[in-house]
Amino acid sequence: MPTTLPEAEVEEPLSMSWSVGRVLAVVTMVAIAVFWAVVFLGIPKKENPDRLDDRAFVERTITRCDGLLEDLGELPNAAFVESATDRADVLDDATDLVEAMVDAIEADAPTTGDDAISLDGWIGDWRTYIENRRDYADRLRVDPEARLLLDQSLGGDSVDKPIEVFADVNDMPTCATPGDVG
Repeated sequence: MPTTLPEAEVEEPLSMSWSVGRVLAVVTMVAIAVFWAVVFLGIPKKENPDRLDDRAFVERTITRCDGLLEDLGELPNAAFVESATDRADVLDDATDLVEAMVDAIEADAPTTGDDAISLDGWIGDWRTYIENRRDYADRLRVDPEARLLLDQSLGGDSVDKPIEVFADVNDMPTCATPGDVG
């Protein structure tokens, strides 16, 4: 008599049962995808704290900075001034113009609120930059090989960097350091 073997229970090797581990893995992958989508779409974007709210002040400041660049353009080009003393004299004239611009910006600046705090730091950096220019002119009169030396800012960069970053954050590209000293 032929014997029949009992039918073996067949488990499907690729069955899709939802275990806790699989659910957690899917939820994790979806969360990561959503997180990066939110980041790349800029949804949590926050304004830079140094961005000024008083945009009318920003426009007036841009006008002052544009005027400074025009005035500096009227001075002799230091590359064509032969003596170090004469270059130092031109630098002093240029620094007087920079200082007058900073004085005008400071006189017009907001005196309260976050804008006042941000501008206080920016103007302080300008004052340091002006002192560095004056020091350079004094050293140039003694040493024709003297170079502009800039103080370090609180962030560790040379003082011209935070001036430029602040100008960039506030869409005031002409209000960065003028670049007339080399």
